[in-house]
Amino acid sequence: MKKLALTIFATLGLMSITFGQYVDQALIFSQQNFGSTARSKGMGNAIGAIGGDFSSLSINPAGIGIYLKSELSTTLDIMGINNTKATYQGQSADARSNNFSFRNFGYVFANPVQDGGSGIVSFNFGLGFNKLNNFNQTISVSKTGSPHSRMDVFAENVNGILSSNLFDENQPYQNGIPWDSKLAWENYLINVSNPDINGVGDMYQPFLYEGEKVNQELTINKEGFLNEYLFSFGANFDHKLYLGATVGMQDLYYSESSTYSEDGGFGYFDYSNSANTRGFGYNLKLGVIYKPIPALRLGASLHTPTFFDFKESFSSVMASDLKDVSPDANGTHKAETPLGDYGYKMDTPTRLIASVAYQFGKKGMLSVDFENVDYSKMKYRNGRDGNNFSAENTSISTIYTNTTNIRIGGEIKPTDLVSLRAGYELFGNPYKTSINDGNGGMAVVQPNSKFSYNTINAGVGYRIDNVSFDLTYSIGHRTDFNYIYPSNDAVKYQRNLNEIVLTMSIKL
Repeated sequence: MKKLALTIFATLGLMSITFGQYVDQALIFSQQNFGSTARSKGMGNAIGAIGGDFSSLSINPAGIGIYLKSELSTTLDIMGINNTKATYQGQSADARSNNFSFRNFGYVFANPVQDGGSGIVSFNFGLGFNKLNNFNQTISVSKTGSPHSRMDVFAENVNGILSSNLFDENQPYQNGIPWDSKLAWENYLINVSNPDINGVGDMYQPFLYEGEKVNQELTINKEGFLNEYLFSFGANFDHKLYLGATVGMQDLYYSESSTYSEDGGFGYFDYSNSANTRGFGYNLKLGVIYKPIPALRLGASLHTPTFFDFKESFSSVMASDLKDVSPDANGTHKAETPLGDYGYKMDTPTRLIASVAYQFGKKGMLSVDFENVDYSKMKYRNGRDGNNFSAENTSISTIYTNTTNIRIGGEIKPTDLVSLRAGYELFGNPYKTSINDGNGGMAVVQPNSKFSYNTINAGVGYRIDNVSFDLTYSIGHRTDFNYIYPSNDAVKYQRNLNEIVLTMSIKL
């Protein structure tokens, strides 16, 4: 019979599978893509020291002090094409999805205090929302003639458990039995290879022969968003010092459904999972912009963690159609888990942003933002069942690290009415290069040491009287790695996101 070869997988964390989906989701829920407006996106979101744009309220709230007039703005994705290429065991598959969204709506009330002299020039307020992430993505993974089978993992996960517990109809998905292995047992995909001897429990195996190959296919559909509803206020002191604060309330929705299939001489089986997560969190952002000379702006901001409260629901179903296995196994089978629901809290990491911008008279400006985020500080807590997530939090601190995101942008004005913009974003790698194997051995390199993520942006703005139109085209490239199940083969995901963003605003 085929033997399981997991080797070093559990030490690669990649532990996200060992401890459920939570380690992966911590990063998904914590990463943010600023640039809710076309002007900000066109400049690579390097507007921490520039301000005067509604996106800045989620980056450096001191930017609200730059406004000299009240403004109403809204932003739409008028095109969003998401292409993902997945490479697994040397075989590639492509999938495409469309991302259209309402990115921004905001109102800033500029309240002048005095026309001249020293002291406070204005005290401004703003409220609205910015979209910080769009989770929509379709992924397809396939491999013909794979030497690995997920049935090996189903068997491995219940080694040491008495088969009588798998028959428990009163609590079929309790007693610490992995749900996927229970489903595999009900579908006759695994059986007892060695009955319990000396109290060590039963040992299990799939029905595949040594060296038998299978065809594998996985389809994943992701949907969701991270929106920030905000209230900001800030002050302008002598057009030289700007202070601001934003109270943010983040609304998160994340849905993921997947179907994994295997087929071969034995027939086939399908394993489907669906999970939905809703969350609401709050945070505080503080910022400052200082102009030591009229042309130079220096900015800094602090974002507290977002303190989320999550509720999720999940379910799984497995179906098989087997042949030439055994009289009991041959034929069609199906098993479903009950609908599960769970609640817990999660804290995202603190963010520190330093910014510098230089203005070339009225002809243009150049700006750079440096954002520091320590993803190893992400933390789960207060599980509904009393779970303190110690295993997941340990994995998070082991897998993730401190990183810096760099944003660079520029704007030139060939005429008083037209602005041309370009920007670049480079996201640092949130993963540690290597992970200790946990058994006192040497550290091993993990696939996500090759993680990369950047965007290239170009835009144009047109202003006539008090009305502005801004249009930006953005190309995002992201490469990361993950496992479709515990095995020795990681999947390489190459994601290209093409967006056209339109912002319309009016000075009041």
